[in-house]
Amino acid sequence: MKILKYITLIMLLWSIPSFFSYDETIGSKFSMLTVGLLVLYYFLSKKRGVVVPFLILGILYFTISGLVYLGGDPMFYRNDLIKYLVVVVCGAELARNTSKKDLFVTLMIGTSSILFHAIFFQGDFGRYSGFFLDPNAAGFACVIAYCLSFRIQPNHLKLFGQFLITFAGLLTFSRTFIILWLLVSIISVVSDRKNSLNFGLGIGALIVVFTVGSLLKVDAVRFNALESLFSDNNNSSISVIQEDSRTETWSRYYDDIFTHPFFGNGYRQLSGIDEQKQGVHNSYLMIIGEAGIFPFLIFIGVYLFMLFKGIPNYKTQEYKVMLAATLIILLMTTHNYFDNFLIIFVSLWLFIHCTEVHSEEDTELDDEASELLNITV
Repeated sequence: MKILKYITLIMLLWSIPSFFSYDETIGSKFSMLTVGLLVLYYFLSKKRGVVVPFLILGILYFTISGLVYLGGDPMFYRNDLIKYLVVVVCGAELARNTSKKDLFVTLMIGTSSILFHAIFFQGDFGRYSGFFLDPNAAGFACVIAYCLSFRIQPNHLKLFGQFLITFAGLLTFSRTFIILWLLVSIISVVSDRKNSLNFGLGIGALIVVFTVGSLLKVDAVRFNALESLFSDNNNSSISVIQEDSRTETWSRYYDDIFTHPFFGNGYRQLSGIDEQKQGVHNSYLMIIGEAGIFPFLIFIGVYLFMLFKGIPNYKTQEYKVMLAATLIILLMTTHNYFDNFLIIFVSLWLFIHCTEVHSEEDTELDDEASELLNITV
């Protein structure tokens, strides 16, 4: 059962189906394998109920958007609906049996693939992603792992993991990762002043990136912009930050959203299937633009609930505030929410840990996490 648990976690958290998406057939098979493993784990585990808000959100989104407009091949709609329901229903039991340390160690090992990508599979792109295929998705995984790293024991595992995750995240050259790393670090200092040492860890990771950047053939434009942040002239860094602005992308869809605010424009109409547009790159706008105000309000409510639920305990369980704030911001940069196994599962896990009683928070399960290193290696 433990082996099944960790294999399923790896499939979900390392985005294995996406890694093989270069071949539609292979990617589809790995996606179905992940769904199958979740179903198998669910039937072999204790049943403790469905996480109702996520279930209602999915049912409303797919029902309304499908009724309003279902263009293209209905197979995509059916597959997305089935996968989402399986992750929400079956993934809830996996989330309940997954400790913070389980999640951290799994993601830490997964993000190490970014380093292997940079060392052994260099290309002209200069931004590295490992198993996560897309550098921005890899940056998401890194910052989520960083949120989970605080208070991990033993201390040397925490420090090693934080440095590895920070270094790997910098190699993605994701602007979102850098901003969220700083935000999470600030929250950690508010929780415990000793965490101010993490800024030194971040500077150390930056120095390593600057030292080996040419050897790893990193993205020259973003590398130079990162360097210029620490020089007297930061005009180039500002121009790179402003380049390809998300707000500019969002604005292309405002008319569609305001024209159909109650029931939206239909399934995948803001997800880039129109060749004239690249997709809204914002889950909030995607949901209200495709399925209207009702699932949008539930969506907003779920994530704000987790944020406010975590605030009273930010001194002892800071990861809840960190993760909630991180997810809220990450969702402003991606429009593939309903088929993003990593974000859905982490959101489920956080919601469960905010609403259900755990033996704080991981003492019963943390011992199992160390076995993941042996199972994976």
